[in-house]
Amino acid sequence: MSKYNIKIASNLSGIGTHTLRAWEKRYLAVVPARSSTGRRLYSDEDIEKLQVLSELCSLGNSIGSIANKNIVELKDMLGKLGRVKQNIKPVKYKVSSSVEVNNSLKKLLEAIQNYQIEVLSKEIGYLKGSLNSRDLALKILSPLLSELRHRVELKKLSVAQEHALLAMVKFHVGDIIYESYENKNKNPSSISIAAPSGELDEFDIILFSLLCSHYGVKFFYLGVNLPLAPLVEATNSLEANIVLLSIKSDSSKKYIEDLFKKIGKSRELWVSGAEHISKTSLASEEKFRSITDLFHLDTCLKELGQV
Repeated sequence: MSKYNIKIASNLSGIGTHTLRAWEKRYLAVVPARSSTGRRLYSDEDIEKLQVLSELCSLGNSIGSIANKNIVELKDMLGKLGRVKQNIKPVKYKVSSSVEVNNSLKKLLEAIQNYQIEVLSKEIGYLKGSLNSRDLALKILSPLLSELRHRVELKKLSVAQEHALLAMVKFHVGDIIYESYENKNKNPSSISIAAPSGELDEFDIILFSLLCSHYGVKFFYLGVNLPLAPLVEATNSLEANIVLLSIKSDSSKKYIEDLFKKIGKSRELWVSGAEHISKTSLASEEKFRSITDLFHLDTCLKELGQV
């Protein structure tokens, strides 16, 4: 029996992810199974019922009045409304092949070159439903955001255009991040993800969040340009045992050294982009880890996810 995550269930049923959660919590329209990390897993029967519910709601029924009916009753209602009972069936979902992923990436890169936001949004919307969050991060968004960053550096895109494109990407990955917050992960590790004061590049920490989501590692997305005191306070309050930073310049060296002193020996500090800072005494510290690239972080998170 097939099982689908909430993004795929949303695509198949035509119901938004937030609405799916609301229908489950308020009306028990469907009660999906859960994975070992707490992710929703929808069956073919769940998808079929959601499709019929969506059709009935579009015809004027309120979800509260029909959510608890079984599939036979719901199909009978469709029949009485002049709809064919058997015309709604679960669609077998096909995960994109490597060829399709490469073609999608090519289309996305061309869309960036031509600043076609609608094309980008439509393609990323499709891919986030067909790929897991790891593949979305490593195979699609990482090369895509690298190209975006490169074109801004060459002044082929303005800062305003960069912000517009980044906002679109954040809109699409927001559901994944929100779903991760909602899941009750059993993994004991938790990570504060941020960029220090003066560091405004948000690309990397978006990708970090997607990888954490994939491996079922609890994380807290704290954003960029974060002063030292609020980061320490948030990390203590959230009881995160790892702080993961993204840096791009040598000016963050003192921030990192001060942070390491303040978070205590019970926490680890992982820094992506440590090559940008001059030699630091932290390199020999057991609780300090320099993350060389996204694939290195992927390996580290995979190890955490297996705990």
